Amino acid sequence: MAEDGKGSPAASEKEGKVTYKIRLKVLNRETGEESYHTLDEAKDWNWADPEIWRIVSGWQVTSFQQLLNMLYRRMQKGETEVLVLEAPRFMMCSGG
Repeated sequence: MAEDGKGSPAASEKEGKVTYKIRLKVLNRETGEESYHTLDEAKDWNWADPEIWRIVSGWQVTSFQQLLNMLYRRMQKGETEVLVLEAPRFMMCSGG
């Protein structure tokens, strides 16, 4: 079991499966709206659309599996919430 440094479990690992205990806060850079999403909702995002970029800690996330990898590393550090910046590609490239 991974711990957050304070002795409390950040993720439960059992038989190779991980239970993610982290919140996704999504900031839509185009509208300025903030919302919280579950991993089930994030799984259904259109990951194949190259016109929508999602950024976590300065890194572009291009697949659900890549998002899970990033979340796992963040949970190991004890973080309980991750900010996902989402915007059309043209806004991210132009400094929008």
